[in-house]
Amino acid sequence: MTSGNIFNLFWKFVFPSVIGVLVAGILEIIDGLFIGNALGSQGLAGITLAYPPYIIIVGIGVLIGTGSSSLTALELGKGDNKGVHDIVNNTFLLCLLAGAVLTVSGLFFCETFISLLGSSGQVLNYAREYLRITFMGSFFMVLTLALIPLIRTDGKPNLCMNIMIAGVFTNIVLDYLFVMQMGMGMSGAATATVVSFFLTAVLLTYYLFRNKTKLKLQLRTMEVKIGTLKQILQAGLPSFMMQMSLALVLFAYNYILLIYSSELEVSAYGIIGYMCSIFYMLFEGIALGVQPIIGFNYGAGNYERVSKTLRLSILSCILIGAFGFVLVYMFPESIVKIFSRNDSELMEVTLRGMNIMMLSLLAEGIVLLTTIYYQSINRVKTALFINLGKTFVLLLPLLFILPSFFGLDGVWFASPVAEYIMVVVVLGMLSKEFTILKKGKEETERNSRAVTYKRAQKIEA
Repeated sequence: MTSGNIFNLFWKFVFPSVIGVLVAGILEIIDGLFIGNALGSQGLAGITLAYPPYIIIVGIGVLIGTGSSSLTALELGKGDNKGVHDIVNNTFLLCLLAGAVLTVSGLFFCETFISLLGSSGQVLNYAREYLRITFMGSFFMVLTLALIPLIRTDGKPNLCMNIMIAGVFTNIVLDYLFVMQMGMGMSGAATATVVSFFLTAVLLTYYLFRNKTKLKLQLRTMEVKIGTLKQILQAGLPSFMMQMSLALVLFAYNYILLIYSSELEVSAYGIIGYMCSIFYMLFEGIALGVQPIIGFNYGAGNYERVSKTLRLSILSCILIGAFGFVLVYMFPESIVKIFSRNDSELMEVTLRGMNIMMLSLLAEGIVLLTTIYYQSINRVKTALFINLGKTFVLLLPLLFILPSFFGLDGVWFASPVAEYIMVVVVLGMLSKEFTILKKGKEETERNSRAVTYKRAQKIEA
């Protein structure tokens, strides 16, 4: 990672990462696609209400995965193999604990969580049915999401991509069988998702038990190390907060939409959310793909490669955001029809909201990338400042204030306004960061010349 063409290295890690993140995230979108066509707008509303608790499961997996992979990349850069094995073993133990806690708490409290929104009737039943099965399989979801970034750091991004593709293919086939052919509805969609995560978790775990991997999982040497657990949780905290912020934002959107409108608008937000999440996953795939490159080179003191990787990542996010912006504005109706073909009222509401919310694509990628960059170099507080600032200082207040003046349009405008304010702050931070990296590069070069000079003097003597 410390030598060779940076663009080739970027492509080697980012492409499989993007595919892997898309594949992992698209499982929920696939469920929405089949449910929307099988159960209509009420089914879409139900799965949209179920999404915030689902994100909590994802957030726990991301917390463990990004935390362990960030630390592993830094330890590999330093050459500390013992530290690496401690991280891998404790990552697996954390997944076991998290899966047990999520399963028990989810089965007891998911209905209470959804009821807080004020929903009732069939929509509430749909959401409850979906979540009950999902929480039962939460261990496999957490394990998959935790091991993917870890194995990617081990230099196997293509393996991660292939395993996740196998999971998506399984989910599509089972969704079709359970939902469309067997009429199992929400329980069929949830079962398909859990089975696909079970498959990917088994394949990923099998890899870690092989002798060829540098990150070998060893049951005989496995022991709980509180210090390592704290480090993993601390390093992964920014990503966890990003997911929790997303869950909170989704909950707030559903709550506000039910106040100012109806379950139809919740269904519309579900469709818009699916489209937004696709591009969010593209941005996240880029950020997670470069995480091991940045962490490894930062740990090794190779600041020039860190700077080049960061610039390339920013450019990629800008291009993808522009592409998504153009795509949505050129083919909006075709996109909505993927989820609902025969509901003209839902089409009208969705198109209006989509045209507004997709404005955020041009800024969202840069904000997300910067957050994960600071996490990659273990500057957790800075990463938390960006994420929590955007969510709690900007987005949530705007979500409650703007609808008072602009009605439903205010709900749709909250996210773009928050993103553009935050991107201005982030660009200022990045400008200072590039200056710091430049000074670090110059200092490294001076030290290298000094060492070379001393060696030359010794040879002459």
